[in-house]
Amino acid sequence: MKSCIILCGGRSRRMGQDKGLMTLNKDPMIIQSLKIVERLVDEIIVVLRDKKQLDSYQKYVEDFKIQNQKTDTNIILVTDMEKDQGPLLGLCTGLSHIKSEGALTLPCDSPFISSYFVNKMFEMVNEVEVQGMVPVWPDGLTEPLHAYYSKECIPLIKDRLKNGFRNVKSLLDKINVAYIEVGILDPDKKSFINLNRPEDISQSRE
Repeated sequence: MKSCIILCGGRSRRMGQDKGLMTLNKDPMIIQSLKIVERLVDEIIVVLRDKKQLDSYQKYVEDFKIQNQKTDTNIILVTDMEKDQGPLLGLCTGLSHIKSEGALTLPCDSPFISSYFVNKMFEMVNEVEVQGMVPVWPDGLTEPLHAYYSKECIPLIKDRLKNGFRNVKSLLDKINVAYIEVGILDPDKKSFINLNRPEDISQSRE
Protein backbone atom coordinates (compact mmCIF):
# COMPACT_ATOMS: atom_id res chain seq x y z
CA MET A 1 0.00 0.00 0.00
CA LYS A 2 1.32 3.42 -0.93
CA SER A 3 1.63 5.79 2.02
CA CYS A 4 0.88 9.49 1.97
CA ILE A 5 1.11 12.49 4.26
CA ILE A 6 -0.94 15.68 3.96
CA LEU A 7 0.78 18.72 5.47
CA CYS A 8 -1.41 21.75 6.08
CA GLY A 9 0.03 25.26 6.03
CA GLY A 10 -1.62 28.05 7.99
CA ARG A 11 -1.62 31.50 9.47
CA SER A 12 -1.89 32.24 13.17
CA ARG A 13 -3.35 35.44 14.58
CA ARG A 14 -1.18 34.94 17.65
CA MET A 15 1.92 34.58 15.50
CA GLY A 16 0.94 37.40 13.16
CA GLN A 17 2.46 35.52 10.23
CA ASP A 18 2.51 32.21 8.40
CA LYS A 19 3.54 29.56 10.92
CA GLY A 20 4.87 27.18 8.31
CA LEU A 21 7.51 29.71 7.22
CA MET A 22 8.64 30.69 10.70
CA THR A 23 12.25 29.66 11.30
CA LEU A 24 13.13 26.92 13.76
CA ASN A 25 16.66 25.49 13.91
CA LYS A 26 17.63 27.47 10.79
CA ASP A 27 14.78 26.13 8.64
CA PRO A 28 11.13 27.10 8.12
CA MET A 29 8.83 24.79 10.07
CA ILE A 30 7.44 23.32 6.85
CA ILE A 31 10.97 22.20 5.91
CA GLN A 32 11.51 20.79 9.40
CA SER A 33 8.45 18.62 8.83
CA LEU A 34 9.50 17.59 5.33
CA LYS A 35 12.94 16.52 6.58
CA ILE A 36 11.29 14.10 8.98
CA VAL A 37 8.59 12.61 6.80
CA GLU A 38 9.88 12.61 3.22
CA ARG A 39 11.93 9.44 3.70
CA LEU A 40 9.00 7.60 5.29
CA VAL A 41 6.24 7.89 2.67
CA ASP A 42 5.61 7.70 -1.07
CA GLU A 43 3.88 11.03 -1.49
CA ILE A 44 3.42 14.30 0.39
CA ILE A 45 0.65 16.79 -0.35
CA VAL A 46 1.17 20.29 1.06
CA VAL A 47 -2.21 22.01 1.25
CA LEU A 48 -2.08 25.81 1.20
CA ARG A 49 -4.69 28.51 1.57
CA ASP A 50 -4.36 30.22 -1.82
CA LYS A 51 -1.94 30.94 -4.66
CA LYS A 52 -0.24 33.72 -2.69
CA GLN A 53 0.60 31.31 0.12
CA LEU A 54 1.63 28.65 -2.38
CA ASP A 55 4.03 31.07 -4.06
CA SER A 56 5.63 31.90 -0.70
CA TYR A 57 6.22 28.19 0.02
CA GLN A 58 7.30 27.22 -3.49
CA LYS A 59 10.95 28.31 -3.33
CA TYR A 60 11.61 26.60 0.02
CA VAL A 61 10.03 23.34 -1.12
CA GLU A 62 11.77 23.38 -4.51
CA ASP A 63 15.14 23.98 -2.83
CA PHE A 64 14.40 21.10 -0.48
CA LYS A 65 13.55 18.80 -3.40
CA ILE A 66 16.80 19.71 -5.17
CA GLN A 67 18.80 18.91 -2.04
CA ASN A 68 17.02 15.54 -1.68
CA GLN A 69 17.08 14.23 -5.24
CA LYS A 70 17.99 10.72 -4.12
CA THR A 71 14.54 10.13 -2.65
CA ASP A 72 11.58 9.02 -4.77
CA THR A 73 8.97 10.75 -2.62
CA ASN A 74 6.58 12.84 -4.67
CA ILE A 75 5.98 16.27 -3.08
CA ILE A 76 3.29 18.53 -4.53
CA LEU A 77 1.79 21.83 -3.40
CA VAL A 78 -1.93 22.44 -3.85
CA THR A 79 -4.37 25.16 -2.84
CA ASP A 80 -7.74 24.86 -1.12
CA MET A 81 -10.74 24.51 -3.41
CA GLU A 82 -12.13 27.58 -1.65
CA LYS A 83 -10.32 30.22 0.37
CA ASP A 84 -10.50 30.53 4.17
CA GLN A 85 -12.99 27.72 4.78
CA GLY A 86 -11.09 26.06 7.62
CA PRO A 87 -9.17 22.81 8.18
CA LEU A 88 -12.01 20.49 7.12
CA LEU A 89 -11.86 21.84 3.57
CA GLY A 90 -8.06 21.53 3.71
CA LEU A 91 -8.46 17.83 4.52
CA CYS A 92 -10.90 17.41 1.64
CA THR A 93 -8.51 19.18 -0.73
CA GLY A 94 -5.59 17.01 0.35
CA LEU A 95 -7.51 13.73 0.05
CA SER A 96 -8.74 14.75 -3.41
CA HIS A 97 -5.14 14.94 -4.66
CA ILE A 98 -3.63 11.76 -3.23
CA LYS A 99 -2.88 8.57 -5.18
CA SER A 100 -2.86 6.48 -2.01
CA GLU A 101 -5.96 4.97 -0.38
CA GLY A 102 -5.67 7.45 2.48
CA ALA A 103 -3.28 9.81 4.21
CA LEU A 104 -1.85 10.83 7.55
CA THR A 105 -2.60 14.50 8.12
CA LEU A 106 -0.20 16.76 10.01
CA PRO A 107 -0.29 20.50 10.78
CA CYS A 108 2.67 22.67 9.83
CA ASP A 109 3.04 23.93 13.41
CA SER A 110 4.06 20.52 14.81
CA PRO A 111 7.72 20.33 13.77
CA PHE A 112 8.66 17.61 16.28
CA ILE A 113 6.82 14.78 14.55
CA SER A 114 8.74 11.56 15.17
CA SER A 115 9.42 8.87 12.59
CA TYR A 116 8.17 6.38 15.20
CA PHE A 117 4.77 8.10 15.22
CA VAL A 118 4.49 8.13 11.43
CA ASN A 119 5.53 4.50 11.05
CA LYS A 120 3.28 3.37 13.91
CA MET A 121 0.25 5.10 12.41
CA PHE A 122 0.68 3.39 9.05
CA GLU A 123 1.44 0.07 10.72
CA MET A 124 -1.80 0.20 12.72
CA VAL A 125 -3.87 1.43 9.77
CA ASN A 126 -2.82 -1.70 7.88
CA GLU A 127 -4.16 -3.89 10.68
CA VAL A 128 -7.74 -2.58 10.73
CA GLU A 129 -10.40 -1.52 8.24
CA VAL A 130 -11.41 2.00 9.21
CA GLN A 131 -12.09 5.32 7.52
CA GLY A 132 -10.11 7.18 10.16
CA MET A 133 -7.54 6.57 12.88
CA VAL A 134 -7.27 9.29 15.52
CA PRO A 135 -4.93 9.66 18.52
CA VAL A 136 -6.71 10.13 21.85
CA TRP A 137 -5.43 11.37 25.24
CA PRO A 138 -6.30 9.69 28.56
CA ASP A 139 -8.83 12.45 29.31
CA GLY A 140 -10.67 11.77 26.06
CA LEU A 141 -9.35 14.73 24.05
CA THR A 142 -8.56 13.79 20.46
CA GLU A 143 -5.95 14.87 17.91
CA PRO A 144 -7.95 15.02 14.65
CA LEU A 145 -5.20 16.97 12.87
CA HIS A 146 -2.61 14.25 13.61
CA ALA A 147 -4.78 11.50 12.19
CA TYR A 148 -5.26 9.13 9.26
CA TYR A 149 -8.22 9.48 6.88
CA SER A 150 -9.16 7.37 3.86
CA LYS A 151 -10.43 8.76 0.56
CA GLU A 152 -13.79 7.23 1.44
CA CYS A 153 -14.25 10.26 3.71
CA ILE A 154 -14.43 12.75 0.82
CA PRO A 155 -18.23 12.62 0.21
CA LEU A 156 -18.86 12.70 3.97
CA ILE A 157 -16.58 15.73 4.32
CA LYS A 158 -18.40 17.49 1.48
CA ASP A 159 -21.68 16.84 3.26
CA ARG A 160 -20.30 18.31 6.49
CA LEU A 161 -19.06 21.37 4.60
CA LYS A 162 -22.43 21.79 2.91
CA ASN A 163 -24.01 21.87 6.37
CA GLY A 164 -21.70 24.63 7.55
CA PHE A 165 -19.10 22.65 9.48
CA ARG A 166 -15.44 23.70 9.16
CA ASN A 167 -13.54 21.79 11.85
CA VAL A 168 -12.21 18.27 11.32
CA LYS A 169 -13.61 17.04 14.64
CA SER A 170 -17.14 17.44 13.23
CA LEU A 171 -16.36 14.59 10.85
CA LEU A 172 -15.46 12.00 13.46
CA ASP A 173 -18.98 10.94 14.44
CA LYS A 174 -19.84 10.42 10.76
CA ILE A 175 -17.09 7.91 9.91
CA ASN A 176 -15.77 4.59 11.18
CA VAL A 177 -12.92 5.66 13.50
CA ALA A 178 -10.33 3.75 15.50
CA TYR A 179 -9.10 5.78 18.49
CA ILE A 180 -5.54 4.96 19.58
CA GLU A 181 -3.89 6.17 22.79
CA VAL A 182 -1.24 8.82 22.15
CA GLY A 183 1.25 6.92 24.33
CA ILE A 184 1.09 3.94 21.99
CA LEU A 185 1.69 6.10 18.92
CA ASP A 186 4.41 8.27 20.44
CA PRO A 187 5.74 7.38 23.92
CA ASP A 188 7.42 10.80 24.22
CA LYS A 189 4.29 12.57 22.92
CA LYS A 190 6.47 15.21 21.23
CA SER A 191 4.71 14.66 17.91
CA PHE A 192 1.68 16.48 19.34
CA ILE A 193 3.48 19.66 20.41
CA ASN A 194 2.03 22.69 18.61
CA LEU A 195 3.85 26.01 18.30
CA ASN A 196 1.04 28.56 18.35
CA ARG A 197 2.65 31.60 20.02
CA PRO A 198 5.89 33.54 19.41
CA GLU A 199 7.19 32.45 22.83
CA ASP A 200 6.70 28.80 21.82
CA ILE A 201 9.16 29.34 18.97
CA SER A 202 11.67 31.10 21.24
CA GLN A 203 11.52 28.35 23.85
CA SER A 204 12.00 25.67 21.20
CA ARG A 205 15.17 27.38 19.97
CA GLU A 206 16.74 27.34 23.43
